[in-house]
Amino acid sequence: MKKKDIQTGLEKEIRKRAKWDFFYICVIALLLSYISVITKVDLFEQLYFFSRQHEHWEMDEITLIVLWCGLGGIFYAYRRVQDLRALLQEVSGKAFFDQVSQLPNRVYSLECLTQMLHQAERLRFRAAVIFIDLDNFKMVNDTYGHAKGDLLLQMFGERLRHSVRKGDIVGRLGGDEYLVLLELTDENELAPVLERIRSIQDEPYRLDENDLIFRFSAGIAIYPDDGETATDLLKASDIAMYHSKVTRTGQIERYTDHMTETLYARYQLESDLKLALQNKNFYMEYQPQLSLKNEQIVGYEALIRWELRGKQVPTTQLIQIAEDTGHIEEIGLWALYQALEDAQSFLQANQRLAVNITSRHFWKSDFVYQIERALSFYEFPPHQLVLELTESALVSDIFDDIRQKVTALRELGILVAIDDFGIGYSCLGRLKDLPINCLKIDQTFTHALVNSERDWYVISTLVNMAKHLNFLIMAEGVESKEQLDLLHQIGCHMAQGYYIGQPATLTHLVAQTSSL
Repeated sequence: MKKKDIQTGLEKEIRKRAKWDFFYICVIALLLSYISVITKVDLFEQLYFFSRQHEHWEMDEITLIVLWCGLGGIFYAYRRVQDLRALLQEVSGKAFFDQVSQLPNRVYSLECLTQMLHQAERLRFRAAVIFIDLDNFKMVNDTYGHAKGDLLLQMFGERLRHSVRKGDIVGRLGGDEYLVLLELTDENELAPVLERIRSIQDEPYRLDENDLIFRFSAGIAIYPDDGETATDLLKASDIAMYHSKVTRTGQIERYTDHMTETLYARYQLESDLKLALQNKNFYMEYQPQLSLKNEQIVGYEALIRWELRGKQVPTTQLIQIAEDTGHIEEIGLWALYQALEDAQSFLQANQRLAVNITSRHFWKSDFVYQIERALSFYEFPPHQLVLELTESALVSDIFDDIRQKVTALRELGILVAIDDFGIGYSCLGRLKDLPINCLKIDQTFTHALVNSERDWYVISTLVNMAKHLNFLIMAEGVESKEQLDLLHQIGCHMAQGYYIGQPATLTHLVAQTSSL
């Protein structure tokens, strides 16, 4: 929808007032003309006698001056009306259109939705409301700056507008949120439009010589199934969008009633997380790591734990919520300091302490400084610290920044490992360019090692590759002696899992160390 096509409530009011003013003028003019006819006013005759009696006034010139002034007044009024119309369009554009994407803003989008629902009720057709939220958009602003972030918002808005039909409406609600309104005379019209919108995620964006693949979360609500008012449909589509963000499927989720309960539970969990952050209601556990060469414990992985109302929140769920709410950096920094403090009580000089980080930690420009500061605070030897980075960082849009900071960490003597390797994000071309020390094979391969020749071959291939790249290989999820023996035969360097040792609290670990 273009700006010139918009007709706001103010413009409608002005047009309506102009029509009534014209009507009143015509009525008054006709009424005065009628009175003049009835009273038989001899206007021209009176003017003639008046001009004859005052010939020295030069009435012809006066009449011409009055005529020219009248014409000038008409021209001036016409020009001012044009100026007012241009000003009204400009004001309407700024008040009802987003200045970055040039799409209808929140106010006008909701007005369009209300009008669409009135027509849908009158003409008995269906309507769809799609709520779209860009994932991790803060990363773009932090990495490339707000100017490039605005450019990305504009490009996304253009692609979104070109993916829908001509009569459909695309608006920007604010920030990184967009709204798509569809009229559906036939429900079969919906699927092709949704597929075109979903496919936008597969198209890269070019920013500073980098190709970014940008994902979004989206939810859809249908009138009248999911609501009959603009407020209800917007709320339903927002809930469905949030469900899409939580599940991370990359699909446009259709609203269902149970999503409300799920969303409420999620909100409650986020509220509990904020409270836990304030009170530092987390604790650490440490899982031993075994060298298969000499069967000695060579290190421990620090694992953050959160107990809520007597039950332990799964670590994967804790990390996901922390990332979604933007608290992952704060939690990660707390875990690092706590692990370094705890390590003073049990870690030996020939052992290493592994701490997990995510690619979001690299968004901070002072990330390397924060690590260096923590090591200095506890006087912890850098060569005993291993930072475990998830494999998804290999396909991150900020890989170049990650590589620079990993290089800086290695220069400090800190070791870096890639965690959960092999679960679908592998990018060997980038792996060889990253100065890491160790690959941790995901537990799914270890679990299937005994009964799957294919998984045995995968791990064997990874070990051979690691030898050529000077990487160490650690297998996660070892739960039996048979698995451990096969890993030893393959030539795997290290292993970790419940068979070797379960995660233990600091108190437990100190007690075990003291008894040796």
